[in-house]
Amino acid sequence: MRFGSLSLTSLALLLAACGDKSADSVTSDGTSQSASATESAGETSSATSNGPSATESASASATEGPGSDPTVDPSSPTTTEAVTTFIVTPDGGGAVSECDPKQQDCKAGEKCTAVSPKEGDPWGVNKCVPTMGDSQVGDPCDIVDGKYTGLDNCDVGLICLLTDDEGKGGACVEFCDTNDQCPKTGAQCVVYNDGALPICLVDCDPLIQDCPEGQACYNSAGDSFVCFKESAMPGEGAPGDECSYINQCQKGSFCANPAALSMCGAETGCCTPYCPVDGGNAPCNDGEDCVPFFVEGMAPPGFENVGVCAIPE
Repeated sequence: MRFGSLSLTSLALLLAACGDKSADSVTSDGTSQSASATESAGETSSATSNGPSATESASASATEGPGSDPTVDPSSPTTTEAVTTFIVTPDGGGAVSECDPKQQDCKAGEKCTAVSPKEGDPWGVNKCVPTMGDSQVGDPCDIVDGKYTGLDNCDVGLICLLTDDEGKGGACVEFCDTNDQCPKTGAQCVVYNDGALPICLVDCDPLIQDCPEGQACYNSAGDSFVCFKESAMPGEGAPGDECSYINQCQKGSFCANPAALSMCGAETGCCTPYCPVDGGNAPCNDGEDCVPFFVEGMAPPGFENVGVCAIPE
């Protein structure tokens, strides 16, 4: 599945017309187990990040994907917004959700999940669908009649993600609860696609890239990084390549605002390497430095050395 919007302040997870590349990570008993479960499947979206400094200067602002609230609010605070959408924003055509996946307020025998608002779009609204199985977090799953129908064998409160383009071979992922917590796994709650996909994903370190095979560590909502399915097609996603959604970049790269880079001719964004701030500018292009990802004093513990290659302020 692909993620989409490019605004750092909000993450969307609907990817563009090419299908859906995802990057969720699943947790079974907990964050660590969830990671291994995700190795076999992958799909999800992304959210917003707090004004990282590098982010601010290296992020792309685009509205694609959830684009609202924790999902993805495409407003760009500065010209330095980051691409924080995993999937392209769906054109719901005015479609309205009929339930809340955080509350699971459907009648008995049904569950509230994310579905496509119209054929060809990724998840964009929430709907009550028949509960077709009782598979738990991290268990294998398949989706019936297409990737975005919500008709899967996961239990109430879970959704089948990380599948192939036919909706097969995925893993059950936990929806966040009403307090934006993940009681089943203890993972991080991130919201995508205009709120339609409030899901629980595993934390990671962008400098270490400690995600399961097939996934990479990408910037997410708030001040965090989460594991998502790496969706770069062969020949794309290298530093300097155009990107429209976060996980379109190869492992170890960030989808940044073109204005923040010295050699990006794209209108949406370009991939640029993550780098250790204390490691020099070796991976960066001429005219760029390894600048801190977070605003001074705002980096969470352990992430003070995370930077990205961008034009210094």
